Amino acid sequence: MSSPASIIQHCVERILAQPHAPCLVAITGESGSGKSYFIKALRQELESRGVEYTFLNHDDFLIPRKEREALRQRIYKEGEFQGKSHWEVLENWYYFDAFESALEKLRNNQPAIYHPYVHGSGELDSKPKVVKPSRIILIEDKILLHKMDYVIELAVNRREIIERKIERDSDVRTPDQTIEMHEKAQGFFWDRQQPVTSNLKIDNNDYHQPTILVDK
Repeated sequence: MSSPASIIQHCVERILAQPHAPCLVAITGESGSGKSYFIKALRQELESRGVEYTFLNHDDFLIPRKEREALRQRIYKEGEFQGKSHWEVLENWYYFDAFESALEKLRNNQPAIYHPYVHGSGELDSKPKVVKPSRIILIEDKILLHKMDYVIELAVNRREIIERKIERDSDVRTPDQTIEMHEKAQGFFWDRQQPVTSNLKIDNNDYHQPTILVDK
C-alpha cells in the first residue's frame, strides 16, 4: 500500500524520465475508475514542480447526446456485434478521426483546434478550443491507447465502479440508467479494449490506499 501523494510523485517521476519529445501520456481505466481525480492530482504535482504540460480529454470528442441516443435505433445485422445496437458499441460515441487528428497535431508540435463536447448541453461548443503542444501531453483516454507513448492504467473492480457511478451521476440519471449505460456500452467496451500491457498499472479500488501492480 502507498499514499496517494507518493503514487502521484512516482507517476510524475516516470513521466519525466520518458525520452519522447513530445511525450503522449495516457491516463486510462474503465469508466468510473477515478481518471479525472487522478489527472487533477497529476496536474497539481507537475505545476508544483514548474513542469509545463498540455492536457487533452478524449471526451471532448464525443458526438452530441441526441446523436448518441439515436444510435439505439440502429442494429447490427451481421459481424462481431450482430444483434446489438450501435449505441452499445462505444466506438460509435466518438469523433475518432478528429481525436486522432488532434493527437497527431500535438505530436508534431502543432496546436490542436476543435469544437469540444459540452456535457452540460450535450452539444458541441460553438467556440473552438485550442490545445497547444508541449513536452508532456497528458491525455484522459481509453479509445486510442495504441497512439500513446506511456500508459498509466487505473484498475478498479466492476462492482466498485458501478457503485461509484451511481453516486456520481445521481443528479443526471437513475441507478438503472447508470447500470444500463455501463454494462451495455462502457463496460462492454472496456472488456474488449482494455490494454493488454500498461507501463504503470495502479489498483485504485481504495482512493486512500492505491497500490502499484505493474511498473515498467
